[in-house]
Amino acid sequence: LYQCMGQTLAHRVGADPRYGHDHDAEIVVFEPHGGKDWKVVNVDTTIKPGILRAKEMGLVQSHTSDLIFTMEPQFAGQELYDEDNKGRFLALFRHPVDRALSMFFYLGTATWERTYRPEWANMTVLDWANLDHAEQDYMVHKLTGKKFGDKVDETDLIIAKELVRQRFIVGLMGEMNESIRRFNIVLGVDDESERSQQCMEEFGLVDAPPVEQDGERKLEEVQTHATDKKNSNKHPKFEEGSPEYDIIAGRNPLDMLLYKYIESLFESQEEIIDSYLQNEQLQPAEVTNNVLNDRME
Repeated sequence: LYQCMGQTLAHRVGADPRYGHDHDAEIVVFEPHGGKDWKVVNVDTTIKPGILRAKEMGLVQSHTSDLIFTMEPQFAGQELYDEDNKGRFLALFRHPVDRALSMFFYLGTATWERTYRPEWANMTVLDWANLDHAEQDYMVHKLTGKKFGDKVDETDLIIAKELVRQRFIVGLMGEMNESIRRFNIVLGVDDESERSQQCMEEFGLVDAPPVEQDGERKLEEVQTHATDKKNSNKHPKFEEGSPEYDIIAGRNPLDMLLYKYIESLFESQEEIIDSYLQNEQLQPAEVTNNVLNDRME
């Protein structure tokens, strides 16, 4: 979305060997897709080796990127930033049960992913959730920088909550439009511009104009447009109280508590973020080097 809007991103695309910049010794901004005016920096900040390479090349100090995408928020914050170059996290959080289910159904079929798990394709949710190595408390592990084999406890939950409170602009997958509205304010993006509107329509965040057909508007298509595009990984849903929901929630007790806390932060941050517009306190120069979490769902 933000690449489409003209923001310069640090993302895995920047170090893709196909574009010839994966061995550069200095920071370079380039357009990977000719004619689209989409700009990336030549580093992959989604993984730890890429973060260390970006640190060595002085990514943050170069002030070349508007957004830095990562799957390693704790590591990226620790390695890339310093007292003179600070950033903030923008993250879309997903309910722990829905996040786990989405991952299960996606990785069982996503042959193009490095983490493709073909053995999951014929499993039931209950079979998968009962595996000894099934993932537990993903968000708390990520936010505290702990390995997934390590135990996390109430102390780690407190650390995760405090990190989110101090450093994150939180968004919710279930409140996508409102979350993107807030991110736009923080980033200084003019979401009323023609380009921004086209990008948000393309990504299903605003309704497309109604289409006349045989003298009638196709309102149903317009109304479902955003919903169809927001979540490309469609999968079965399980309600609270179902065996599937309960077993996954039970395996992620700290994430469930953390998500409740994030929901409360989402409510309390609205007034703060809206004050940026009201008081004209946030200028474009202040919003460089934001970190957008790639997988905090």
